[in-house]
Amino acid sequence: MKTSEKSRFGKLVAYLLDPQGKKTRVGEVTITNCISTDTTWAVREIAATQRLNARAKSDRTYHLLVSLRAGENPDAHTLRVIEERFCKELGYAEHQRISVIHHDTDNVHIHVAINKIHPKTLTLHAPIRDYKKQSKLCAILEHELGLAQDNHQRSQTRANDVTPKSGQESFQA
Repeated sequence: MKTSEKSRFGKLVAYLLDPQGKKTRVGEVTITNCISTDTTWAVREIAATQRLNARAKSDRTYHLLVSLRAGENPDAHTLRVIEERFCKELGYAEHQRISVIHHDTDNVHIHVAINKIHPKTLTLHAPIRDYKKQSKLCAILEHELGLAQDNHQRSQTRANDVTPKSGQESFQA
């Protein structure tokens, strides 16, 4: 099995927990679906679970990043709700994960290191078109939680770009 150095769960969590010389970089840390309550032991537990699936050829770690608009600073409970809803939407509700809140930029953001190997079935889960699910959920959560709304559309198709520039209607418009 060939794995890149960057895909290792432990390396990702070490990066997420590293204060990088900033006092306020790392905020709340949450461990979900692990027996361990300590990050060092949770990383070992997750790595052991990942090793139990010898069939997986792809990366066994999913790095989710949820960034809020500049100036938004919801309380810990709201950030936890956001993290849980994203993991559920992507099919990772039952998966082992370590979530870290970062305050080192103008945008509060949540990093979630997720074990793509289910801890009970030992099957690998890789969401299809995850960007569409994330975009849709962003709009829903912004409305439900009273957060600043953002444009979550991926770049338009070339056909849609033709209409305003040429005055011609595209078949897709």
